[in-house]
Amino acid sequence: MGPSTVVLSTHRLPDEAVEVLKGRVDLEVLREPSRSMLEEAIERADVLIAGFMGIDGEVIARGRRLKLIVARSSGVDHIDVEAAERRGVCVANQPEAIAEAVSEHVVGLILASYRRIVEGNQYTVTGEWYSSRRFLRGVTVRGKVLGIVGMGRIGVLTAYKMRMLGVSRIIYYSRRRKREVEQLLHAEPGSLERIFREAHIIVIALPYTRETRGLIGYNLLSTMRPGALFINVGRGPVVDEEALAKVLAEREDLRAALDVYASEPLPPDSPLARLSGTGRVILTPHHAGGTDASLVETSILAARQVLHFLETGSVWNPVNSACREATDVPGLWGPLDRAI
Repeated sequence: MGPSTVVLSTHRLPDEAVEVLKGRVDLEVLREPSRSMLEEAIERADVLIAGFMGIDGEVIARGRRLKLIVARSSGVDHIDVEAAERRGVCVANQPEAIAEAVSEHVVGLILASYRRIVEGNQYTVTGEWYSSRRFLRGVTVRGKVLGIVGMGRIGVLTAYKMRMLGVSRIIYYSRRRKREVEQLLHAEPGSLERIFREAHIIVIALPYTRETRGLIGYNLLSTMRPGALFINVGRGPVVDEEALAKVLAEREDLRAALDVYASEPLPPDSPLARLSGTGRVILTPHHAGGTDASLVETSILAARQVLHFLETGSVWNPVNSACREATDVPGLWGPLDRAI
């Protein structure tokens, strides 16, 4: 590693992240992140720090010196991970700070839905408060059963926050057993069918993969218990949106809050968009992870992961098998780190 090592960023980095790399590498930042500029610059890059610009197989093939791609995000949908793997290029992501922000957003969506905050705003400013005797009765979180589908960082941090708000039970679905979560947060492993049948609040926090595409369909959604609240902050294609809209239309007792969609931006004529006028559906524009702190912290951690790779050949957030996984993962949350 040295100034001759070229690290290319597709977007401007915060000053704090630039300071991490300063004097250690030759940092190049695309001032105008266009396809042509990326194709020209990647030919001399050893490492790519990727924002949300698409990194496809053709771009990766041009990176003859390329050894590592670090996404400044938890999702890597915009990167052709398989093409990178075929060329022996490690792909890593950076989910830590974003997970904290997304879990806060989940709590916000739950409270906004349960306490009818969006409806209450409209009720107040449109004058209905003066002309109506209707009382906007909310729902209390305490005592509810929380179901989490995808017990990664977002799921663990959401479970922790909701346990502090008084949920009575936490049931989770994950690829592998999370015994630390069970011990620290008294969570129970369960099937998808059990979660949809028993949980008052269902949070989808799954990544998008071949296995998860369309995983949540009509058969599951239609079994939700009366009054259930369905939330998706994972990836849009994990949920069959037409099926969700159909179930919400069929059952007026159900609620939903989403931050991710199969097609983004969400088309204005989407059935979900139309349902948002009912007061039972809250839609946000895939911004759950975007806070001032998370964007800076994510960039700093991405820069640190780049240096760690250049020094040791390993990363702490490997996405493909071209990576060697580091053992010294940076801790952020104390005892919860063991559970993630």
